[in-house]
Amino acid sequence: MKMESQYSAGSRWNHDRLTARNGLSRIELIIISALLVLFLALALPAILSSRESARHSACVNRLHDLGVALRQYHDSFQSLPPAANWHPGRYRSMMLNQNRRVDLLTYQNWAILLLPHIGKSGLADVYDISQPIGADENTEIRTTMLDEMRCPSDSYNRLDNHHLFQLYPDEPPQVEFARGNYAINLGTQCHRPDIGNSSRPAGEGVQIIADADRRVFQYAGSGIAGINRSFTFDDFQNGQSTLVALEEVRAGIHPLDARGVWSLGQIGGSITSAHGISGDDCGPNNQWARSDDVLGCGRLHAAIGAEALKEARMPCVHYVDRNDQATARSMHEQGVNVLFLDGAVRFVNDQVDRGLWHVMHSRETPAEILSDQFETRLSDLEPPLDAEVNQVEKLPKTISPGESFKNSLGMSFVVLPAGEFQMGIPDVGNGSMPPEECPVHLVQITESINMGQYEVTQQQYEAVMVNNPSFHKINQLRDSVDHFPVEQVTWNEASEFCQRLSELPEEQASGRRYRLPTEAEWEYACRSGKSEAYEWIAATKTHQQTGENAGLAPPLEIQPVGSYSPNEFQLYDMRGNVFEWCSDWFDRSYYSRSPKKNPQGPASGYLKVVRGSDWIFVGEVCRINYPILAPWKSNRFIGFRVVCEVVP
Repeated sequence: MKMESQYSAGSRWNHDRLTARNGLSRIELIIISALLVLFLALALPAILSSRESARHSACVNRLHDLGVALRQYHDSFQSLPPAANWHPGRYRSMMLNQNRRVDLLTYQNWAILLLPHIGKSGLADVYDISQPIGADENTEIRTTMLDEMRCPSDSYNRLDNHHLFQLYPDEPPQVEFARGNYAINLGTQCHRPDIGNSSRPAGEGVQIIADADRRVFQYAGSGIAGINRSFTFDDFQNGQSTLVALEEVRAGIHPLDARGVWSLGQIGGSITSAHGISGDDCGPNNQWARSDDVLGCGRLHAAIGAEALKEARMPCVHYVDRNDQATARSMHEQGVNVLFLDGAVRFVNDQVDRGLWHVMHSRETPAEILSDQFETRLSDLEPPLDAEVNQVEKLPKTISPGESFKNSLGMSFVVLPAGEFQMGIPDVGNGSMPPEECPVHLVQITESINMGQYEVTQQQYEAVMVNNPSFHKINQLRDSVDHFPVEQVTWNEASEFCQRLSELPEEQASGRRYRLPTEAEWEYACRSGKSEAYEWIAATKTHQQTGENAGLAPPLEIQPVGSYSPNEFQLYDMRGNVFEWCSDWFDRSYYSRSPKKNPQGPASGYLKVVRGSDWIFVGEVCRINYPILAPWKSNRFIGFRVVCEVVP
């Protein structure tokens, strides 16, 4: 019995020991579990980052492959593919860019034309070239999801989110399209016709041919491809290593969203266009609420609401029911992948210099502009907005001009006194607040300015430059145009005029030299030194007597300088006749960090400021700067006036 008791006691001791060990194991298990959770919490971002890195690499590789295909296509056909082919079909109007039946007028686009060069000849053979992309005969090709046209980072590019083309809200969608993530560069020009008019010059606009007799339509911007328009490598002034060929776009976030459709040769679908300085869609992943102008966005707003578009970072304007402009977009962090014509793929930050973004999409950019340190320039980002802007409450309302004088060519100048004013005051009647990057700010002009009383005339320009590039050489009355303003001059030519005028013996003897006015000087002169909001009226009403023309409709004809009344500074045509070059480089956010005294504009840039009224946006308070232009380009509605400096 004693032995049994000892054995029983030992068993109990072992059982208690085992029980204690089991209890300790549970504690250890809790600790281990906690450590595992902590490890996963720390490792998960790295895992997700690794996955996104792999997806990003796939996006880059597919862009690169498309670049190879572009070059193969060029080798085969001695030109690049058009952005798309459009045909009028049964429609009489040849303004196909205004036709909403994109399913019936759109035929092959660049992506379909590249299919044989990316190993998809079988799919290319399925396409019926006699039918538009929206025809039943082309259902298979347009509904096929292609990995070659897909960036894995875009979660909206999937089978259950095909685009459903819907012409009318009370009718079911007619045509289904698979998504895509790559678009060809049609250009960063604005979507308006290439020259604009005297009321709103288009620094760079689209070139449209709509010939009803020959049934010919073309739509081309500044990029590498147009609608019914192809280009060769010889057409490109910009170097191939600095000219954008293709770039990423996002798949629409709803079936009604027509953006990101690989087989649809439309702006927003497989084409980027009009996303440069002169419009309100500038730069990659632009988040302005009215940035993309695409067909069906009004119905998209009605279906999911503006807030959903904002949260998804896919804004578009609800009241423009037409494919006019669309920028590059991606779901990568802070930027997009861009393919250059030489085959290089680069990641471009969302905050890239907007001027650089504009000119690297243009085939017309001189090669030397971007040939130096291009990679470094791509890393230069837009400066942050400065919240501190100098302002004052009260300024003198009236400043009187000083005396006037003439130079050896008979050019008249008015001495404007030093003063200060609030620069950037929006016109009354705009109906909205000015953009945050263009705040009203105090400017002090610390010395008097000898401002040209008139715009430089054709006669004066020819006397100095021995040529006259102007378009308006014959007016309606067949009068002499000697006193018409010179126009169709580049900024470079206007600057050369100033230099040559300064070198005339008579001017050197008098100690006079010439330059273009700064933007601050120009606005000071236009406002006659005042700090009051100007009452802007969109329609023609009283401006026939004053010559006011900027932003008004209908536009006025170009007239001899001084045909209308001067402003209070006795300066003519500050709000009328031709728009005028300023000396400043253009930077939309410069107002937010401009120095108070005698601002000279940014130290460098790619485009120059053009002014035609007291408010740079010419009426509408928006983000649209139509007249802004590169210094090597000209427009028949852009001229200049000069400032005379007297050297002691």
